Amino acid sequence: MIPLEIGNLAVSQSADWGLALGVSTAGFAASTFADNLDARSQVREFVYATLSEWDVNRDLGVDEIVAVAWELAANAIQHALRTTDHSARSKAWLGLARKDGAVVCAVTDPSASPPYRQPYNLLDETGRGLFLVTRFSTAWGWSVSRTGTKTVWARVPWP
Repeated sequence: MIPLEIGNLAVSQSADWGLALGVSTAGFAASTFADNLDARSQVREFVYATLSEWDVNRDLGVDEIVAVAWELAANAIQHALRTTDHSARSKAWLGLARKDGAVVCAVTDPSASPPYRQPYNLLDETGRGLFLVTRFSTAWGWSVSRTGTKTVWARVPWP
C-alpha cells in the first residue's frame, strides 16, 4: 500500500513527480542516472546538493537520506539497468520530495521486477541495500506503472 504522503507517485502517468506529490518546485528535485562508473558520485552529489539547497543541516539525517537514495539507485543499476539493452530506457530517475518532516526518495527504473530483500548477514559484502533502506526509513514500497516501469520509494524522516 502506498502511504498518503506518497500519493500516486509510483503509478502516476504524470511527467512531473512534484506535481503528482502535491509539492512545489522548491520541495522537489529529480535527476537521471545510468549504469556507469560515475553513477555513485553523481547520485550522492545530486542528493547532497539538493539537501543543501533545502537548507537541511548536515547533522540532521543527511547521511541517512543519501544512503537510502544511493541504495535505491544501486539496486536499480544492479537489477534493472544492467539487464536491459543500452537504449534510452537504460536510464533511471531519482526523485527527491520534501514534505511533512520527511524526504521521500523515489527511483524509477525500466524493470517491472519487484525488489527483493535478502536475508542480511553482517559479513556479506552485498545484499545490504534494502536492509539499510528499512533501517533508515519509516516506510518504503514499490509499484509498477502501466508502462512497465517500476518505482521504489522510501520515506526518510527529516527533523
